[in-house]
Amino acid sequence: MIRDFTDAEGHAWQAIAVDALVAHAKPGALLAFRPADTPDAEPIRTSITFNSFAAAEFALRTLGEKELRRRLSLALAELVGP
Repeated sequence: MIRDFTDAEGHAWQAIAVDALVAHAKPGALLAFRPADTPDAEPIRTSITFNSFAAAEFALRTLGEKELRRRLSLALAELVGP
């Protein structure tokens, strides 16, 4: 599932779930972001994990845009570092 939203500056982004090993090395998903205008771009991964893709899809459907913006901002800050 892909969730489209805009950041605080008005740039279009997509929130997606990507494959990951989660708790106890079991398959699950991570919350990730990519610019909407470059869907082939490497996703910016977050530390938000889901035990299944079903759980990730539920979260993507129900997260508010304010929370998506906050999570994106945190993920971008991690890329830049202190």
